[in-house]
Amino acid sequence: METTTVVVVVVVAAERTSNCNSTYIRKGWHLASPFFVHSGHAFPAKLWQIPKYALRILQEFCIFEDFKIEMYMKTRSIILSALAAMAFVACGQTPEEKEAAFDAAVETMENEYYAMRDSLASDMEAWNAYSSTFMDEYTAFNLGEAKKNLDNTIAVKALMNLRGLISDEESAEILNNLSEEMLQDEKVQRLKKGLDARLATAEGKMFVDFTVNSVVGHTRSIPPQPVYGEVKLSDYVGKGKYILLDFWSPWCGPCRREMPNIKTVYEQYKDKGLDVVSIAVWEKEPVEVTIETAEKLGMVWNQINNGQREPAELYGVEGIPHLILFGPDGTILKRGFHGLDGIQAAVSEYIK
Repeated sequence: METTTVVVVVVVAAERTSNCNSTYIRKGWHLASPFFVHSGHAFPAKLWQIPKYALRILQEFCIFEDFKIEMYMKTRSIILSALAAMAFVACGQTPEEKEAAFDAAVETMENEYYAMRDSLASDMEAWNAYSSTFMDEYTAFNLGEAKKNLDNTIAVKALMNLRGLISDEESAEILNNLSEEMLQDEKVQRLKKGLDARLATAEGKMFVDFTVNSVVGHTRSIPPQPVYGEVKLSDYVGKGKYILLDFWSPWCGPCRREMPNIKTVYEQYKDKGLDVVSIAVWEKEPVEVTIETAEKLGMVWNQINNGQREPAELYGVEGIPHLILFGPDGTILKRGFHGLDGIQAAVSEYIK
């Protein structure tokens, strides 16, 4: 009940400032707008300070006579949600002010998240609990704002924040309801292109082929020179084996850390019908760096290098590493899993 009351009270306090130009005064404190709290000498509060100021406001307004600062850690994420809601109280904002308020709300929540990550670094159980709650609130906030702002750029920003947090079907529902003007926005078109690609290569769909001009060997000259040849995904997928496709790049730290997990699963299932193909994308250095890095990481399975942009675009991959499991006939069985447990779970569901 305590945390619920906090939400109601903070929002009510915001509603009392129904005019953006009005000022609610109590004991020398001024609430000049939902998102800027200042003292008598009028300096704006930094965004990351707002939760602490929010408690001061609650106390100064005598909303809670017995409200204790010690309750802050228990209710801070709830207060953040309330503050975010306060930013959007109907008060005659211009489109620019409304977008600035949205940006401020997101920044406040994200600053809180990073601060909590640091403070709970030694307590993984508490961090996992907080992180799960925060992501639910962050997702709900952005999803709500996207649906309420289908005719302006807030919807686009919210969708960008929601990448990886909601299903492609939910994203498609929002994109398909955007105004005609917003559908012409360059960022929207990029989002839609990636979304359409993922929907076309979703689980249950047949694989989409691509061709890469990849290094397939070296000349016998001194020094050796790379020999390029066309390599297709269909050279491996749809040939009667389960294929684990790994999108990676040599500059990608998370990709490098995933390799031991892939290697473990590869060794476990390679004699049971599993093969692995790593496709290097978005490479920033000469292809020789990709080849050398693969050797250093012990990537003893099939390699396609020099992938650059097209393979990732065809599959709507926006971040790497990204793993896809194909069935023997080329059907996409699973995608988007990661970590040793995730890879083993995906593969063991089909290969016993």
